[in-house]
Amino acid sequence: MKNMWEVFVMDMSELPEGKDLELSIRTLNSGNQKYTYKRVRCQVSATADRFADELQVRMGRGQLSPSRFSIKVIEDVERMPAKYR
Repeated sequence: MKNMWEVFVMDMSELPEGKDLELSIRTLNSGNQKYTYKRVRCQVSATADRFADELQVRMGRGQLSPSRFSIKVIEDVERMPAKYR
């Protein structure tokens, strides 16, 4: 199953290819879990079919990038310390 993700950036230089990144992304899948955010360690590509999942990129004011990206989520990043979970 292909997942759809969305990320907001101020500049496209925030999405370098071939590097591990830590991003806050949100789901764009249909259903009850639509628009939930999570922090992940990932890799992105400007080639739409390089990775299994799709990434939609929006600029700071919500403008949709005309380019399509792909994303590989490596792991979720917990932002809340374990003692508060």
